[in-house]
Amino acid sequence: MKRIKRLVYFLLAVFWVTGIFTLAYSQQIPSQKFVYIKPQFENVLFWANGWISYLQGGKWGILSSSGNVLLKPQFDRIEPVVYDGPSTMGIKDKFYKDIFIVWQNGKAGFVDSNFKILLKPELDSFEVLNPWLNLYVCKKDDKYGFLNLDKKAYITPQFDKMYFVVWLSYNPNAKYSNPHIKCTLPNENNKEFCLYALDLKDGIWQNSYLEYILVSKDGKCGAVDTNGNIFVDLKYNSFEEVLSDHKFTEALQDMLANESKSVLPPTKNEISSYILYEIVNNKYYLVFEKYTNKGLTRTKSKEAYENVKYVEVNKLMAVCKNKKWGIVDINGNYVVKPQFDDIKELSEGFIAFKQNGKWGFMDKKFKVVIKPQFDKAENFSEGYAAVKKSGLWGYINSSGKLVIKPQFTDAGAFFAKLAAVSTKDYVGLIDTKGTFVLKFSANNSQYMFVDTETYRFRYASDSILNSSGYSSYKYSLIFPKFGYVVIDKKSKKVGLVLRGQGK
Repeated sequence: MKRIKRLVYFLLAVFWVTGIFTLAYSQQIPSQKFVYIKPQFENVLFWANGWISYLQGGKWGILSSSGNVLLKPQFDRIEPVVYDGPSTMGIKDKFYKDIFIVWQNGKAGFVDSNFKILLKPELDSFEVLNPWLNLYVCKKDDKYGFLNLDKKAYITPQFDKMYFVVWLSYNPNAKYSNPHIKCTLPNENNKEFCLYALDLKDGIWQNSYLEYILVSKDGKCGAVDTNGNIFVDLKYNSFEEVLSDHKFTEALQDMLANESKSVLPPTKNEISSYILYEIVNNKYYLVFEKYTNKGLTRTKSKEAYENVKYVEVNKLMAVCKNKKWGIVDINGNYVVKPQFDDIKELSEGFIAFKQNGKWGFMDKKFKVVIKPQFDKAENFSEGYAAVKKSGLWGYINSSGKLVIKPQFTDAGAFFAKLAAVSTKDYVGLIDTKGTFVLKFSANNSQYMFVDTETYRFRYASDSILNSSGYSSYKYSLIFPKFGYVVIDKKSKKVGLVLRGQGK
């Protein structure tokens, strides 16, 4: 009986603590499918896998997209695992979206998207990320280990030295600085190859790697595979002896045999076309570029313009001639002759244009579908466009019908089914019916609402992570529409309004 009572008391205590912890962070907005987390964080960052990392008390924790606490604030930094490919060599960036680096007290570890701690923070440093083998080499106490990023297999730092193994055509006149051997393969017409121990930080093309790593430990040399399994026993006195083991010759022979079976399809003469512009003597000229397998052709327009701007990047350009705007396509032809006072970019199949002082919309075939009738108009977003009539903003749908009557002094685009608006009395967020889901008094309001996409680019500095990888990460990947960041301009704290997963 006493054991049962103790269990009940324990569960009640856990429930009480968890309840307080959860309420301190978020609350459900009444009758709405949104969660409001009051401004209390120093900063927030958003991730492609649906995570939100938040900075509180100088430490980073992790929230779900619905505002649930997944990991309490405990990390000094959270970084993505990114290979920054050298563009000069034509090597693309590579992102490992399911694994993250966490730092604590100057030590690093790994956590995956399922919150599995692959390695608690204990590493001293990272040596190199090899994108061809998908290995992240790390060090602890001057010993080498690695994480297989594909299989999430961690090999504890235990090796004194490590080399990657690559194969090259043997050159008798070359001076090889690292351990290497010459081998002759009968199946390759007795061609001579070089098996070479490559320094960890040296670069080489991807198809030159064997999927094995040379390692030494306690004065003996051997080799392991990319999962950390022993490939060649650690019994040799030198790496040359390890490379001379018949297992390496067989591995190279198998690799070359598999490559010969992989026949690449003939390369098509693909064409990529772009429309750009350049400015000469305050005049704008269009530049048309075409890339084919035969090279680049570049043509500059003879006609000069007063101004230009993209309607659709690399495809359509708005041009201003005699103070009137038209649209030119990628072939240099007018698809809309200069006749409008202004033109906005293509958005959700619509192009807003101004004519005779009023705004309307044309479709992507340049047919007017909503006649000019608005004093101002913004682009369509999530099926709605903000329009201004008689000094107030409302919203139309894609048919041009006013679905939210003009009543706002300011109105933003819809994002995650919410839009930031203001009236003479309130500032806040409305839903697609025009109802406030969150509002504050407009008198000396200290709050500002920024959608999470805009916040990611404009407000969250990459430097807060000290991570060069986050910059390419945030510009290259597709992120969920989380909701809005609520910025308290007085306290400099931020909060969140979230849609929640699947809502």
